[in-house]
Amino acid sequence: MTKQGLEQIFKSKFNTPSHFFKAPGRINLIGEHTDYNDGFVLPAGIDKFCGIAIAPSPKKSFQIVASDLNDEISFENITDQPVSSHWVNYIWGVIHAFKKRGFTIPAFNAVIQSDIPVGAGLSSSAALEVVFAKAFNVLFQCGLTDIDLTWIAKEAENNFVGLQCGIMDMFASVHAKKNHAIKLDCRSLEFEYVPMNLASNKILLIDTCVKHELASSEYNQRRLECESAVSKMKQNGIKLHSLRGASIEQVYEMKFKMSDDEFKRAKYVVEENNRLHQFVDAISKSNMSAAGAFLYASHYGLKHDYEVSCPELDFLVETVKSLNGVWGGRLMGGGFGGCTINLVETEKIEEIKSNITAAYHKQFGVSPKYYIASTGDGACEF
Repeated sequence: MTKQGLEQIFKSKFNTPSHFFKAPGRINLIGEHTDYNDGFVLPAGIDKFCGIAIAPSPKKSFQIVASDLNDEISFENITDQPVSSHWVNYIWGVIHAFKKRGFTIPAFNAVIQSDIPVGAGLSSSAALEVVFAKAFNVLFQCGLTDIDLTWIAKEAENNFVGLQCGIMDMFASVHAKKNHAIKLDCRSLEFEYVPMNLASNKILLIDTCVKHELASSEYNQRRLECESAVSKMKQNGIKLHSLRGASIEQVYEMKFKMSDDEFKRAKYVVEENNRLHQFVDAISKSNMSAAGAFLYASHYGLKHDYEVSCPELDFLVETVKSLNGVWGGRLMGGGFGGCTINLVETEKIEEIKSNITAAYHKQFGVSPKYYIASTGDGACEF
């Protein structure tokens, strides 16, 4: 994704000047499925972006070109109902969220270009929502704050696209800071920037190249199971609003008052919050051995207690355990496909990739993809 590339496509299509905005994808170092439970997360923006060229339209119609998909859409009115499985829903959702706040978004022309891999668990959809929210706010002088834009993007995903995700992906895309992760309290939205003290190590993402269809439905189901666990704890005299407020002792105390699934979901969330604080302490001291152990423990919980892994993800994590130069790894994102995130020694990366490619191809008949997750800044005009 480049400004020059966006400008060239926009001028050839619309023959007018435009403004340029970009928003990053994100990694999440640790703290998975904790955001919608009011817990802690540790995301970082990456140096892969969703970019747009955009300008007000002289006509009454909206026209949006998705250059990476070789697709475009033109319309005069924003419908109140989403179009089945169409990328424009993310943008319409953002427009609806602005409308809810009293802002009318006039007709515009836009070109979208992104180098964030789709389906890899790097929040390409959040970046798309955030970049349009940022652009509308600047172009149409809405005067909204960064946290306002974060909520707008989340509402688009929840209310229009239909995925009941938490706030982490959008928050990271808006607030990212190069060379830092964000320790975010999803209950209060208080946050601090954590320096990425990786020493001679890097974050290696390994893409399974699969995304199982049950991901969205199971994601929403996990949220319901967590809410049900909270409800049963409250019914039995434990005062809390979310799993964030529960201790591991309280979860075990309630084990036989919950279903097996509810107990395992609650157990995982409470333990993952605790792991995150320990991971931050380890990474701030460049203690890679400890940090890697917490990554492996996170994957174990996601596999056995939260049950959102899949054979491809499990194979990658088990394979890296036997390789020199890997401190730790786990699945990243919602699960059921996408990437694993791995803390690795820089000088061993090529050797690691070679070994994994051979093993993965032998097992599944395809080769995984690899990305070095360098950090990037949050949404901006550029």
